Amino acid sequence: MLLQSHAKVNLYLKIGKKLKSGYHNIQSVMQPIQLHDNISFEKLNEDVIIVQSNNPDLEGKANLAYKAALLLKNKFKVKEGIKIHIEKNIPMSAGLGGGSSNAANTLIMLNKLWGLKVPQKKLIGMGIEIGSDVPFFIVEKTALVEGIGDKIKPLRKSMSINIVLVNPGIKVSTSWAYRQFDKSKNNLSSGNKKNVKDLVNAINKKDIKKISENVYNDFDAMIGKKHKITKDIKANFRKFGALESTLSGSGPTVIGIFDSIYTAREAYFKLKDLYPFVYLTKTF
Repeated sequence: MLLQSHAKVNLYLKIGKKLKSGYHNIQSVMQPIQLHDNISFEKLNEDVIIVQSNNPDLEGKANLAYKAALLLKNKFKVKEGIKIHIEKNIPMSAGLGGGSSNAANTLIMLNKLWGLKVPQKKLIGMGIEIGSDVPFFIVEKTALVEGIGDKIKPLRKSMSINIVLVNPGIKVSTSWAYRQFDKSKNNLSSGNKKNVKDLVNAINKKDIKKISENVYNDFDAMIGKKHKITKDIKANFRKFGALESTLSGSGPTVIGIFDSIYTAREAYFKLKDLYPFVYLTKTF
């Protein structure tokens, strides 16, 4: 059985205090996008979990899809095995949530294949044991995400936004980014005058101009200082007609927001000549 495992973008990300659990409270607006991995599942009689991929780095027990399968097997004492194949298209360590999406889709599919009938709310609780973005992908709707990523409030309405993604070909570890944020002497949120409620209202009204005026990411300044190429990407987005640009997640992928598919497509072809990984996609 084949599933599309979609990436996400953060239109807003504000980081709160670090908790004793190691997680941080966050306030974020996330949207799924059309860019996706393909995951297939094959039931096995042997009591094993096998993960295969077109990317050999994913074929191990550290893979989040493996961890999701193991969590379900152990929790519900499942004796059947499963073979999971991941065709990886989403860049890794890029702020797009590819691994979390794979884990969420593994929980959803194995819940069906193994006949466990676990309700969504409980799956969300299991998802947070794997990673803070996993619960969002279990719901997979445009949402206000709070708490440690476990409080998902889907918006009344959604909007398909034309987006160009630029990944400069470097990796940023999410755990490293949060550690650096915690070490920062300056409160990187202090200069933020943008309110998440204004962004939510703009999405509900499908007002692309107001949406672009209210995107925000706490990691922007810090990652821009460490990896100046992200600043260059943002400058080129402005040059090529984007309404606004920002990091997705902890980066280094930068997203450009466009008011039409035509300007987005023109920018896409220009940016393709400048950076190794450029994607033309939409939110949904």
